[in-house]
Amino acid sequence: MVYRGKPSAGCENCRKAKKRCTLEQPACARCVKLKKPCSGYRDTSQLQIQDETEDVRAKASKQKASRAGSNSSLVVLPSSIRKDSSTSVFTPAFTESTSSSDDTVELPYREQVLDFSFNDTSANSKPLSIGSKSTTYAKLNPMQEPARHASPAITSLTPTADEMAYTHFFSSFTSSNHWDYLRDWATHSLHLEPVVSLAIRACGMASLNNVENVTMGSQYARALYADALGLLNTQLRDPARCVEDEALVAVSLLGYFENLVCDSRESIQSWKAHMSGATQLLKLRGKAQFKSNTGRTLFREMRAQILIHCIWDDLDPPSFLWDWQQDLQEPEPPLLRYFVQPADTLARLSFDFAKLRADIAHGRVSDSAGASICADIDRQMIQWASSTLSAGQAAVWHYYELDVPDSPHVWNGMVHAYAQSPAPGVWNTYRVIRILVTRSQELLCRRLNHTFTNGEQEEQAAYFRRVRRQMTDEICAGVPPMLGHAGPRALNSSCPLMSAYTSVWPLFFAGTCALERIGPECWEASLSPSSESTTSAQRTSAASAQAGWVLGRLEYISRTMGLRWAEGIAAVLRGDFRLHRDLLPESGSDAPLWVRAASSQGNESGPHSRVREVEEAVADDAASRKASSQGRGPIWTGAAAAVNQRAVPPLEIRNLLDDGPDLTRTPGRAI
Repeated sequence: MVYRGKPSAGCENCRKAKKRCTLEQPACARCVKLKKPCSGYRDTSQLQIQDETEDVRAKASKQKASRAGSNSSLVVLPSSIRKDSSTSVFTPAFTESTSSSDDTVELPYREQVLDFSFNDTSANSKPLSIGSKSTTYAKLNPMQEPARHASPAITSLTPTADEMAYTHFFSSFTSSNHWDYLRDWATHSLHLEPVVSLAIRACGMASLNNVENVTMGSQYARALYADALGLLNTQLRDPARCVEDEALVAVSLLGYFENLVCDSRESIQSWKAHMSGATQLLKLRGKAQFKSNTGRTLFREMRAQILIHCIWDDLDPPSFLWDWQQDLQEPEPPLLRYFVQPADTLARLSFDFAKLRADIAHGRVSDSAGASICADIDRQMIQWASSTLSAGQAAVWHYYELDVPDSPHVWNGMVHAYAQSPAPGVWNTYRVIRILVTRSQELLCRRLNHTFTNGEQEEQAAYFRRVRRQMTDEICAGVPPMLGHAGPRALNSSCPLMSAYTSVWPLFFAGTCALERIGPECWEASLSPSSESTTSAQRTSAASAQAGWVLGRLEYISRTMGLRWAEGIAAVLRGDFRLHRDLLPESGSDAPLWVRAASSQGNESGPHSRVREVEEAVADDAASRKASSQGRGPIWTGAAAAVNQRAVPPLEIRNLLDDGPDLTRTPGRAI
């Protein structure tokens, strides 16, 4: 806005002739004398201030085009990485600014101006450009830059940091079946909430940095995260704004950010804090949140995350997660209700199992009652799978086996082909819950061993192992579609990064089941007659190959897809205890040989220990333990059935990546 001085109120004829106008009604004296039509008089109050935004934009665009050749990278820094000195840098229109123009802004900076080019050791390395083959930034659209104000076309070939973060986020995190409401907000809203905008950019830059190694990308992403966290805390203190959809979306996004950059227990603790906050927000929002489709979608998404948190920490699941189910379904049309019914039913079974785990952990249920409830949940899980695959259920939940030979991304040359994207994640959740149920059943049966004969105990243990083997194979078949590796004849995920996120825990539990087969098989091979050793070794070799494939998928998710959380999960499966030594069931000289071998290998430089090395250590450990008759096996399974010793309780999930009680010999807990 520019002050133009005091304008003349005279008619058009007098202004052109530069004569004084008498301002008489209905016409001025000069127009009457000259017999000319009088045009009337202007409102001077509307003319003193004039909007020249478009002129300024046009001028700035010309300046930007002239500087494009000399500037290799244009950067905007968030507030948490600024310095006292300042410089004028270009910024996208959605960046917060107090400048009179939408195109430039005065921002301070710290020690270094960020160069958002990608690290390359070759001599011909170049900064990121929109046309680079190694990136997906060739197509910029309004969804990738949700402008707070209208902005001119970007003429520079080098995108800014915010543009890269937005583009990567919407291309990798969203699809028609996941977070589609974020796309709607970005394309149809006049502005995007600052906290959501910062959280989107933080997630986008963190993921991009993980796969492309952006210079100082990690610092930039964490600075955006810190700014978003500050805005979120302010919004949550406002009783009216804390129940808005944007607040819950921001909590969800910041929780995903922790998984993207997860490199320590602090990240897991932050994720738990976000889940606790999301629980309170869901309850505070009440049943009114179900009036909109976005609110119902957010509730279902956060409910799944909260149930994982409850199962992880043996917490009582909040009752409203299922008590509000009828209110959740009531506004939905019958067809949609029919479509989501299998997923909602599985959520109820997960809720019941989480409650049972909490009751067992806190001693609120007897062993016999707990075993009965576990058996009932297992029966309902089997019925759920049968009814979901039946002809009467929506075809979207069906799947069939498809051969995909000669692919390193596919286990044993076979994948499950699904009809639509939600199905693989829901089915793998079912398989994980069944694995956890069998572990709880096995624990309770060991406590109740005095009520069963030896034959019954062996039959029960064999059933539990068969179920876990089947679930492991099915998880391995269900993961390739989620990572985009199911082949051209099957449905591949349209949002592989987010479906990869839901694959991490299924892969982890599949890995524990494979390691379970490695340990006991080696143990039994050393105790069995030589005639049975060959068959046992063959089975162990197959388990080792499957465990290696699972580790490879976790590495792929971490290093290629950019979800660092998977790297920590893979490290635990490898036996890398550098950051998790308190997780060992034993320590020092009393630790089993295979644990000591894996731990010492993890402390050396270079690649982490592999399953083959762990398997060899297991065999050596079995021989030494046989001589001393100690009878202790791998930490996931306890002692082998052939050894008449008290079984070692399995290591529980919540202590795999978090501080917890001393589990050296504490009975009564199970995965």
